[in-house]
Amino acid sequence: MVVSSFGASAVAQTPATDQTDVPDDAPAQALTFPEMFEREVVRGSEVHGRVGIYDFRRWHDTNQPYPGQPDTGDDFNNENTNYGAQIGIQTGRIYGFSAGAEFVYSGGFYGNNDAGTRLNCVLACGDEISELTQGYLQFNSYGTQIRAGRQLLNTPLAASDQFTFKPRSFSGVSGTIRPLQTVRRLQQSPGDLAQGDATEASTFGPQVTRSRIADTQNYETDQYLPFAMGAETMDIPEWQLVGAKIDRYASRFNNDNFRSDNRYFTDVDGFWMVGTTFRNVWSGGQVIGQYYHYRFQQTVSSDYGEIGYMAPEFGEGASAWAPYVRVQASASYNADEQRVPQGIDNQIYGLKTGIRSSEVGFSVFGTFSPVNKGSFNNGQTLNPYTDLSGVFYTDTMNNGIQNFGPGWGAGVRFDFTPSDNLAMYARYVKYKAEFGHYHDFYFSGGPNNQITDDSFTGELVRNQYSDGIGIGLTYDLGGLWHQLAGLKLNNNLGITRYDENAEDFYDNRLRLYYQF
Repeated sequence: MVVSSFGASAVAQTPATDQTDVPDDAPAQALTFPEMFEREVVRGSEVHGRVGIYDFRRWHDTNQPYPGQPDTGDDFNNENTNYGAQIGIQTGRIYGFSAGAEFVYSGGFYGNNDAGTRLNCVLACGDEISELTQGYLQFNSYGTQIRAGRQLLNTPLAASDQFTFKPRSFSGVSGTIRPLQTVRRLQQSPGDLAQGDATEASTFGPQVTRSRIADTQNYETDQYLPFAMGAETMDIPEWQLVGAKIDRYASRFNNDNFRSDNRYFTDVDGFWMVGTTFRNVWSGGQVIGQYYHYRFQQTVSSDYGEIGYMAPEFGEGASAWAPYVRVQASASYNADEQRVPQGIDNQIYGLKTGIRSSEVGFSVFGTFSPVNKGSFNNGQTLNPYTDLSGVFYTDTMNNGIQNFGPGWGAGVRFDFTPSDNLAMYARYVKYKAEFGHYHDFYFSGGPNNQITDDSFTGELVRNQYSDGIGIGLTYDLGGLWHQLAGLKLNNNLGITRYDENAEDFYDNRLRLYYQF
């Protein structure tokens, strides 16, 4: 279930001194360039964003102190209460060209605290965040989009991260083409490319880019290709080919510049990726599929694939139900020998099945990663440009098999959406790590720019069991008074527990924001 967006987009209007000089229905050839620019670019611009107050708190952050760590008396608690805004603009198109930008700002109500607490970097580490996370020029025509500049990506293994305040942002070039739409447009209206339609935002499926920060925080694992209740039959399938070359990125924390590093190593050349996604809705149900190949330069190569099927709905209205099944697989290999001398040999397999209606959803799921002796942590992968962003079916707020290494995870999830204004979920996942290191996911290459099994801080625990628990709620206050529509209260609590003596880790993220 994906929480609906209740706020309406705000359209930037800049009227001419005499509206009759530039009628909306005037043919393009009858307008001067300034008149066309005003009508198409300025009047066609859209402003979107959110402003609000955010409170992020952690108790025994990442289950610290681990057994074996020096006893410093530190409870590893941290917290932030911040005000912030994420404001973006997308211009209208002229001759197929348009531009977009997004600005993120956050300021704290207080700085570092006494009594052993400190600032929570998932919200902000310093006094404030101020960054232009997007600034791009793009061209759209005949089912094709090419975007260059700072942008948000929307792919399984390189993504913006929808759960922190500041999104992970990328600098480079990306492209999307929908071949079936392109063929149809060329058949229907051959001629001037400027008259071709843009790569329209899909009702369901992704493009390689996002134009705005994700508007849901329900920690579901299907946001890249979700199923939808009541989906209309498609006259042609939605098939996309995507690609990107990224050379720099800015992390989801409070870095104020784009850098040539990744999550683990300094001085890398970024990455390139190619992929394809497919969706079809017909009388026999819905089918989705996606495949991506990534080359994370000076780090590792990775592949991700997924297929899914939702059966036709049975019942009517709120009583309509539909069962579904999804299968995923990933592989990481060909690690840089200088950076990861042990090499990486990782595979992850996942299965998810469930049933849903417009109000209720229930699913069971599992993932498995085999042991590959002699490689990094005997079969663990690295995630240079993503971090538990709801990709693998057993991901929770702070846990996932891609970070635990070889082993398995299994769990259940329940969703409840009793009205358009209220959505809730609860999830429980049990994990087993064959070569566990507690919550020690955030190691880096260090001064040697190299990762080995010695990079872990947490001590090695064979056959380590843990639990991931998630509880969340989103409420649009328009349910109380229609004038408050778009003002949302969102809270997510994540809990991580280990069987072996580590402290329980509580992570709560409260948001009160107005979305438009």
